[in-house]
Amino acid sequence: MSKYIGVDWASKGWFGVILEDDGWDTDLFPSIWSLWKYHSDASRICIDVPIGLPSDEKRPCDVEAKAKLGRRQRSVFYTPVRDAVYEQNLDDAKALNEAQAGFSIQNQAWSIVPRIREVDEFLDMYPSARDRLYETHPELCFWALNGRTPVEESKQTAAGVDRRRDLLVDEYPEAADILEEAVDTYTTPSYAPMVSGVDDILDAMVAAVTARRSTDAWATLPVAPGTDERDLPMRIVHPSTTNQTRLSTLEPDA
Repeated sequence: MSKYIGVDWASKGWFGVILEDDGWDTDLFPSIWSLWKYHSDASRICIDVPIGLPSDEKRPCDVEAKAKLGRRQRSVFYTPVRDAVYEQNLDDAKALNEAQAGFSIQNQAWSIVPRIREVDEFLDMYPSARDRLYETHPELCFWALNGRTPVEESKQTAAGVDRRRDLLVDEYPEAADILEEAVDTYTTPSYAPMVSGVDDILDAMVAAVTARRSTDAWATLPVAPGTDERDLPMRIVHPSTTNQTRLSTLEPDA
């Protein structure tokens, strides 16, 4: 049985949407190791976190993603160099990044550095995961599903949530049920396991439907990605076409 997972950091853990041949599930994982413990049999896992880390420049995939997303480009952060990711405070990391790559680290980017380090260490410890764990970016996926056009409305608005839900339903008809159940389970009431919001659920969902596509139905930024010093690809994957064929009608990979 094939299994495809989309993962997004959601303040208190990794929120995952698991799509299988006979249904779907959701879960909250305290670490990427926890996710792997229960789902190392997944065919593909798409995760919203940088994987290949630069050493002396901005990653081309980040630059290209910003260019495609227009007004949504603020959702893309330039990935710090690996040495900066392992620094213990922002000032030292900024100084090192500027010295090695010529650009500073955005404060928002620093907030996800622990997650970047976590995934980097995980892939170093579990090299067998390298061919199943893929970096994606939710807004880039929505851009692709929206006719290669950035979604106009913010995810923080009802209209933005509705538009992204509709795009997901076109890809995977059960998406509306997943969203409704996940919102009830993880965000209501306020002391629920995850309180980050609907945006995290949408992001994991679009990563999951992207993972469920065959790799032939993917595109990457850049088209010919390079690798970092650990031979990890510096790329972002996303659907290559708009939502013309529902994924539930596609024959999953063996």
